Amino acid sequence: MSGALSTLGLGSQGVLTRDIIDQLKAADESSIIKPIERKIELSNTKQTTLSDIKKLITALNTQVVSLSEPELYQKKSASLTGSSITVETSIKAKEQNFNLDVKSLATRDIQESTQGYAYEDALMDAQTLTFNIDGNDYTVEVGITDTLKTVAQKIGEQSDGKMEASVLNVGGVDGFKLILKAKDTGVDNTITVTSSLGGSPFTRIGDAPKDAEVELDGITITRKSNSFDDLIEGVTLNLTNVGKTSVKIEQNSEKLIEEMAAFAEKYNTVIDKLSAVTKYDAENKSAGVFQGSSEIRNITSSINNIIGRTLTEDGKTVADFGFEIQRGGKISFKESDFKEMLKEDTSKIEDFFRGTDGDNGLFNKFEDALFNINTSSSGAIKSLDKNLEDRLKSLGIDQIKAQTRLDDRYEIMAKRFAAFDAVIGRLSSQSDAIQGMIDAQFAKE
Repeated sequence: MSGALSTLGLGSQGVLTRDIIDQLKAADESSIIKPIERKIELSNTKQTTLSDIKKLITALNTQVVSLSEPELYQKKSASLTGSSITVETSIKAKEQNFNLDVKSLATRDIQESTQGYAYEDALMDAQTLTFNIDGNDYTVEVGITDTLKTVAQKIGEQSDGKMEASVLNVGGVDGFKLILKAKDTGVDNTITVTSSLGGSPFTRIGDAPKDAEVELDGITITRKSNSFDDLIEGVTLNLTNVGKTSVKIEQNSEKLIEEMAAFAEKYNTVIDKLSAVTKYDAENKSAGVFQGSSEIRNITSSINNIIGRTLTEDGKTVADFGFEIQRGGKISFKESDFKEMLKEDTSKIEDFFRGTDGDNGLFNKFEDALFNINTSSSGAIKSLDKNLEDRLKSLGIDQIKAQTRLDDRYEIMAKRFAAFDAVIGRLSSQSDAIQGMIDAQFAKE
């Protein structure tokens, strides 16, 4: 039969040809296969669009989470007049002013071995070294094979990290010495060394260690460290030099304002996208890919409701905190209004957006809503995504079945055309033979 198909049209003199079959098949594909392909293309477009929506909602959720952190609302910063200290603040710090006069810095004990050596691997005399620091005794056994380097290592290992030892070439003949340092500053970390050979094999370099001494608003205070956080709640003081410094701790809302503006931008981006995919343009007679989708409409109304219906006990809305709801559901952030509210009462802003103790504020509600929309297995995004996956699988099966039926139909048609073409060819040959006989007979007469 394949031979007959390859010569299709010869018997019928071009009436029953492969081109005719192909044209008929193309017409059927246009009416049967193409609509399925268009549905598949639309579903793929919807999947891509849904992925874009999910990314935008994820970005909005990330912004909302950052705005739920207490540090944003309670951040403080310190301005200094003077250079004797640096200041670190936490959210526990209160707005205040104070003066600090650094009288002395805490120093640490540094000692060197009284005996010098010609090189760093020189052997030390066998002995027992006893170190006392911070009320604790540490013993180091020096063997006959121990060098300066190994003794230094033993001191570091056997003193619970309270002392550091190293070998230093201080210069001159027999200039290699064992240097001993207290890791921490303060009088309590004074090092005392005795040797089983008698006396102390170390001598102090410079002055004896001292505690830090400061005057806080005229009150004298001592500490063994140059950094301490137990004088003022939420404030860490780092002493750098002797001298006076005035400190002013105040609210720092720059980051909060920046994040609020970013929230409005990301929120509007989501609203714009949801509007674009659901709207119908009557003038151009074009529709968004999710036009008529109840799931997308529910997403829009869900986040719009949080913005529009969150109230304080005294009836304040987002409009009282620098946000204005615009036509179409978008919002604008009025920085100047927000700053005025900050001057009035920062705690009210935190209560509205974070809620009391970080619960039931506007952004807490947003987190819950966006989780339900974007992440929950029963949420709109996952529901839509599953529906689209199921739809694409179903359309793929429909496409394969329709194409198979069409191929089978036209394969049968081609075979029938070939059979008809052969019959026509035989009849044509017989007709030609009869006509020849008739013509011959007439020719004899």
